[in-house]
Amino acid sequence: MKKFLYIFLLLLPLAARALDVPAGKLYFDNTLTGYSRVQFLVGSYTSPVSYVFDMSFDGRKWSCDIPNTISGMERYIFAPSNLSVGMHQRTLERLKDSISNTLHLNRTATNTSLITSGYIFVPYSGDNWAQGEWKSLSAWESDRRTGVAAVSGTLPVLYINTANGSEITSKEEYIDATWYLDSLSRSEYRSYGRPDSMLPMQIRGRGNYTWRDFDKKPFRIKLADGKKLLGMHKSKHWALMAAADDNLGYLRNAVGHMVSRSVGMTWTPEMKPVEVVLNGRYWGLYFLTETVRIDDKRIDITEQSDNITYPDSITGGWLVEIDNYATDGNITLREGNGKTVMITIKDPEILSTQQRNYITAQMNSLNTAIYSSSAALSSVLDIDEAARYYLVQEVLEDTESYHGSCFLYKDMDADGRSSKWTFGPVWDFGNSYWRHGERYIYDRPSFDLYWIGQIATHQCFQDSLSIHWHAFYHEGQQQVREEMEDFVDEIRDAAKNDAARWKNTSNYRDNSDMSARYADFLDRFNWRIQWLYRQWGEGNPGDGSSVENVETAQPQKIWRDGQLYILKSGRLYSLTGILVE
Repeated sequence: MKKFLYIFLLLLPLAARALDVPAGKLYFDNTLTGYSRVQFLVGSYTSPVSYVFDMSFDGRKWSCDIPNTISGMERYIFAPSNLSVGMHQRTLERLKDSISNTLHLNRTATNTSLITSGYIFVPYSGDNWAQGEWKSLSAWESDRRTGVAAVSGTLPVLYINTANGSEITSKEEYIDATWYLDSLSRSEYRSYGRPDSMLPMQIRGRGNYTWRDFDKKPFRIKLADGKKLLGMHKSKHWALMAAADDNLGYLRNAVGHMVSRSVGMTWTPEMKPVEVVLNGRYWGLYFLTETVRIDDKRIDITEQSDNITYPDSITGGWLVEIDNYATDGNITLREGNGKTVMITIKDPEILSTQQRNYITAQMNSLNTAIYSSSAALSSVLDIDEAARYYLVQEVLEDTESYHGSCFLYKDMDADGRSSKWTFGPVWDFGNSYWRHGERYIYDRPSFDLYWIGQIATHQCFQDSLSIHWHAFYHEGQQQVREEMEDFVDEIRDAAKNDAARWKNTSNYRDNSDMSARYADFLDRFNWRIQWLYRQWGEGNPGDGSSVENVETAQPQKIWRDGQLYILKSGRLYSLTGILVE
């Protein structure tokens, strides 16, 4: 049994957790536990078994009648063997210790205040001492008809209740909701809220294709106060990514982010697996993800105010997206090859005339530089980050990467120097490994990929790409494989439950067999790296004899003795800026 399933209930003070067992009929779902008989036991710390109710089985569920309300109890235990009222082991004060360690009996426990007459307790797993939840019989029957499973008990669980149980139907308008996060006592995470003390939040839909074509929807959530969810940096703003379109074991986005970190992208959004229970019903496996926004822990640039006019203030920060959906506020321009590029302004949100004129001129200048010289390009674009970003897309064979969900940002100009545009962060690898072709992503692409085909022709870009490919090929790819294996092990049980929840719905991809899905993904990942090796070799890390690129007049990264250095004005520096020679 997983260590984190040894319940946190035992650590809470007696007075704070004393609850009532209501009079009436209670039920127990034995599907996962498989007990041959069940008793419902009520007890406290000092009197382990105060009440015993034998349960009867109707072929689908167990039930018992509680004749009168029982007040002030701390433990409700379902156990499969004969027990009587009394202290079964006086040297052990806790009920679960007495039953488990002395009598060696299986048991499933609840102390939730949501216990209600006429409700059924559904364990999260078949493990001994499994946690679970109380459900109405109608919700339980509905779940059984659609093959819905309970949470796996192997991942943290995010509980969300919308106001009045309202459905989430809009991508634009938030609705009010409450939430709590149960970390399942995993030491690296923290729980927030409780079933009887939920926290305020707002929730709405998100996405385009994934919102439109799948019953399992992605969501955007906004907490009332910033929280460090699942060990990630504190924020109010999060995405719940459904990954319903991924038939490769939910690995596309996860590995895209792994590769991004391995090649040293300035910032890569964190994402953590979590199971979601929405309005009391199991909603499946999701990935709680940091959203793309300007923030000192995300895209760390100056945040520009809306609707300002002062010339020095409108130079940054900017966050834009190469988009494939026509929306209000787009900038459109004609690429050098004649294709129309749509740019959506993400931040700031409300533009003055001066801001709109500035950003329009900036996008046209970037477009012009891309179809000009390397010197012109490197004066307006961060070449290193562009090379890293492209490398990630090429390794994942993401044939939609420069077509949509492709972000660029720019900081405010300072000290008379113009800040450069920067590609990133990575986002959305839903089209990875679908084509599986022996060509670059911009060669006869499935979608129009803007700019990258021309950027790839510049020597300064190729030189930087060669360095980063060398590092990834020799070290990064193995690190990613190790992270992949851990990821698959972590979500394996939740993926089975998610498949049971959504298997009869529209367009759903079945990832219940994670071993098979992982093997398929790994074959594609390895094949792609082997094909890139045939094109690029091991990359050219440099031998330390390079000189500063006179055309670009920019500091250059070079490789010497297995380490990256900065060559600037003929002097060699470490990556932290220390003069080496």
